[in-house]
Amino acid sequence: MHTHAGPPRRTGDVDRTVLATMRPAGVSAAVVAAIGDIPMIRRDRDTGRLQKFRDPNPGECLEAVESYLTSFEQSGTRIAREPDDFRPDDPALVLAIEGCDFLEGDLDRLDVMEARGVRSIQLTHYLVNETGDIQTAPPVHGGLTAFGAEVVRRMNKLGIILDVAHCSEDTVKDVAAVATRPFLCTHSNLKEPGHKNGDHPRFIGPDYARMVVESGGVVGAWIAVLAEEKLPGMIRHLFRMIDALGIDHVGIGTDMPAGVAATEMPDFSRHPEIVAALRNHGLTAEEIEKVCSGNWLRVLRAVRA
Repeated sequence: MHTHAGPPRRTGDVDRTVLATMRPAGVSAAVVAAIGDIPMIRRDRDTGRLQKFRDPNPGECLEAVESYLTSFEQSGTRIAREPDDFRPDDPALVLAIEGCDFLEGDLDRLDVMEARGVRSIQLTHYLVNETGDIQTAPPVHGGLTAFGAEVVRRMNKLGIILDVAHCSEDTVKDVAAVATRPFLCTHSNLKEPGHKNGDHPRFIGPDYARMVVESGGVVGAWIAVLAEEKLPGMIRHLFRMIDALGIDHVGIGTDMPAGVAATEMPDFSRHPEIVAALRNHGLTAEEIEKVCSGNWLRVLRAVRA
């Protein structure tokens, strides 16, 4: 539900060797995210966490998004636009944008992106933008802004999936009051009090998760910050979410190759290990299909209807 199909800070062409691992791994589709605020964020030397270090210049975030989208479009891998565009033997990419910073107050830019084939957009990333507050910085707006509510309504109207990953809980609470379609939290894990790193600011609590579930949405298990547990840790969190949220509301959101995934999952070749873990845990074929693709596809169908 959330990848970058190549090093997230790179410019220029997508690494085709990464995309070439999709078919052998049985991955028929991957959502690939263009990052709008990439020029304005960097890792804090003390915490190692990404944070804003400067404000964007006018048009800079839009330029970054368009550069990413162009690289995905020119990658040589098919772009899927509609729910019936997915085929097991012909891998495809689904275009997404991480952060609405590119809008700069212009709702019509959403129409342009939908026409281009973008099918999923995150409200926020690491900048507190004009749509709402984020998990990793002090609140500025107190939740979703009036403009953010208009963004939610326009995305619902256009048939673009709304992704609340990185949004503060108050922002999600306001999103839930406005949205008329299911929404996603594509890459996160449930908070785990008492466990090392279990209270990471990007992990979500039960109320946050419940709002995603009650919309009919999906939460994606995330590997990027699991420096000690790595892939087994992501699988452990996947099972925690299945137990807490139900089999119909959990998916895979690796964020590869960001963070830990840079070495642990630099490409798609280890995805069969996730399937094997689900099978060994006793899940049925139908349940495995839901986690690996069916739940996300159900949301896409509902949003595009």
